[in-house]
Amino acid sequence: MINRSVTVAIATLGTVLTIVPTIAWAAPAETPKAPAGPKKVVNGPDIAAGAQNAPGSAAITDLINTIGFYAIIACLVGLLLSGLILAVGPRLGFTQASTIGKVGIFASLGVAFLVGISATLINFFYNAGA
Repeated sequence: MINRSVTVAIATLGTVLTIVPTIAWAAPAETPKAPAGPKKVVNGPDIAAGAQNAPGSAAITDLINTIGFYAIIACLVGLLLSGLILAVGPRLGFTQASTIGKVGIFASLGVAFLVGISATLINFFYNAGA
């Protein structure tokens, strides 16, 4: 069996190793105050700070804005062409042109709606989950 003096030595060593780091690394003079509100077990990532500090974030933001601009322009072109097909197609003898024109109009408006609301939806669901 283990000798009693060895057990006491191990316990003393464990106590010393626990106390020494506490003495060596004293707490700073000012401790930051916790924000008021509910206590969080795990803090989520700070997306805004990460976006500002990430390399190439300005270029990615410009790229996303450019893609959104071209998507809205494509929706406008699709809306105009669908209206043209709806108005002129049946008069030229194309029997399904009115249906195709209506579907194109609703598709263009739907895609324009999704492009416009996409950032709001993403922010809403991110904040709902945070």
